[in-house]
Amino acid sequence: MAEVLDVAVGGRIWWEGATWQVDELRDGAALLSRGGSVRRVTLSALLRAEASAIDDGETVGDGSIPSVELLANLGPRERRRLESTIKAITEALEQRPQDPATHLADAVGLSERTARRRISAFTTHGPAGLVDQRRSASGRSNAIPEEWSRALRDVLARHRNLSTPSLGLVINQANSLAEMRSPGLALPARATAYRHLREVTAGTAAFGSAKRRRSDAARPQGVLGSLRADRPGQYVVLDSTPLDVFAAEPVTDRWVPVELTVAMDLYSRCITGLRLRPISTRSREVADVLYQTITAQTWGPKSGEGPYVGVPEVVVFETGTVPDTIIVDHGRAYLSEHVKAVCARLGISIQPATPRKPTDKPTIERFFRTLRQGFLERLPAYKGPDVYSRGKDIEKQAFLYVPELEQALREWVGIYHDTPHEGLCDPRLPHVELTPAQMFQRGVAIAGRIRLPVSTSLAMEFLEVAWRKIHHYGITIDGRRYDGPELNLYRGQLSEHGGLHAGKWPFYIDRNDVRAIHFQDPVTEQWAAIGWDRARDLDAPFSAEAADYVRALQLASPDRSVDPKEAVGELVKHYSQQNVTMRRAEKNLARHITTTTPDDDRDPRRVPTGAGGELNVLHEHLERRARVRVSDDMDVFERYGNDDEDRFEVFEG
Repeated sequence: MAEVLDVAVGGRIWWEGATWQVDELRDGAALLSRGGSVRRVTLSALLRAEASAIDDGETVGDGSIPSVELLANLGPRERRRLESTIKAITEALEQRPQDPATHLADAVGLSERTARRRISAFTTHGPAGLVDQRRSASGRSNAIPEEWSRALRDVLARHRNLSTPSLGLVINQANSLAEMRSPGLALPARATAYRHLREVTAGTAAFGSAKRRRSDAARPQGVLGSLRADRPGQYVVLDSTPLDVFAAEPVTDRWVPVELTVAMDLYSRCITGLRLRPISTRSREVADVLYQTITAQTWGPKSGEGPYVGVPEVVVFETGTVPDTIIVDHGRAYLSEHVKAVCARLGISIQPATPRKPTDKPTIERFFRTLRQGFLERLPAYKGPDVYSRGKDIEKQAFLYVPELEQALREWVGIYHDTPHEGLCDPRLPHVELTPAQMFQRGVAIAGRIRLPVSTSLAMEFLEVAWRKIHHYGITIDGRRYDGPELNLYRGQLSEHGGLHAGKWPFYIDRNDVRAIHFQDPVTEQWAAIGWDRARDLDAPFSAEAADYVRALQLASPDRSVDPKEAVGELVKHYSQQNVTMRRAEKNLARHITTTTPDDDRDPRRVPTGAGGELNVLHEHLERRARVRVSDDMDVFERYGNDDEDRFEVFEG
């Protein structure tokens, strides 16, 4: 087919799926006729419709490869050979225009027939006419019957959710299936079958990690859509992941797996809150992360107050932001009544992500990979992303306690906020990579809008509520007695609340620290902390699980401690000295008491962390300030689907 459309009176062209004859050309338009139909079409319309001229005997659409594609597919050696041939043909046309084929044949050493054919191809199609188009066709698939290739793909689909097979097993099953469907089918040679199998499975993890294979299968086909945020705080993404590092309980020195819950601002990629818990995440940890999102956070010992390190401390950072929408998993902790009630109170919409589909939260999935490669793998007791990557005797290496690990994570987040990010840039300066902190500052300046909490008592919305009557001695919750002068006006009185808890008073409980509960005076609307009468000897947060453990000690071993006060003192002393005990009865307590720290120098705006201090590895990282490029690609599937194979404890017999 010609590359130029020659529109001439009396000629024929192919237009709108039919052959038309050109009867007239006038005023930039052509008069076309076809049978009894006559159309007047402008030349620009013919150009947009990609009309083509038709000669007698020519077929429309010859399937030729574009010349640009042919030339771009040449290697350096082939390109030099082509340039040499073009130079020889050009000299032949200039020096012997009457008989260039003879001159070219003598100069290059070709037969006159071959020289004439090359000159004709060059004058008709240009340099691309001298390229052998057979090079652009692979030809390798011709040896593979389509029926066998289809059977191979069906076998691979069957193994998607099974254990990883071998290449030989897949080929044998494909041969059997193809013969069953098409008896007498010529099967490809063994080497050809292996080569085709590797081509088909390239990039699919068909013979790699089973988790990666299942995750790739859930990947949407076609163009991946994306959720775009226009300003900071519009979307906050929440997710939890088991960390690839062991941590120890301060009480029993037992190894425990830990799970990290993170909230990320989708616009700036800033981490707005995190919480590390032994074993698994509960609803109150999710509520705690949400609370961190709307309050000022400190991400390192040298940073100022504010949710993001490196950004000037303006009112936005001192007060925090309220997200419009949070994107969560379908886990119980995320869709619990507690979390939904808090979000409803703040006017936050909950948008659940599609189960088992990492593309719904690619940014936070990629953050988890950055966390593992940029920090966790440098820590002691790093166990790797799976059992195949685990080193020998990891349990015997140095380790971190759970509070120390959380403190280290928070300080690393400060470094992450100041690290240039490949996926963050200003459209007007696409080659300048911004840090998450810079992106947040840019978003606030451009959007000119942000939502702020209006009440300092907002923290109470994240606590659990217990309904009790106020007696002359105070109130009792789970066997603990609370009393204070703030209750004097309401002792023995009924509240104005109705419904299920009619006449009772609401008290707000922090299950991570039951030394005090919170009560709001219905008249003054002021909040007051009502203390536990046994908490005067406690210098560290005391969880509800720890209190239940004390009661269990009295029932199991009456001779060990019959006085609750002595039992509490023994437990606190036991924790402060970090003595090692291997009694399995204390395992549940140790899992939940690990995040408590002494009250000395505690900042109420800072998430409680361990007393282990700053880590040497983190100081070295801060001193080097090695800028690691953070990628925002969509390769998040290898981390997703972190099954229970990583969730185990190391028990010593």
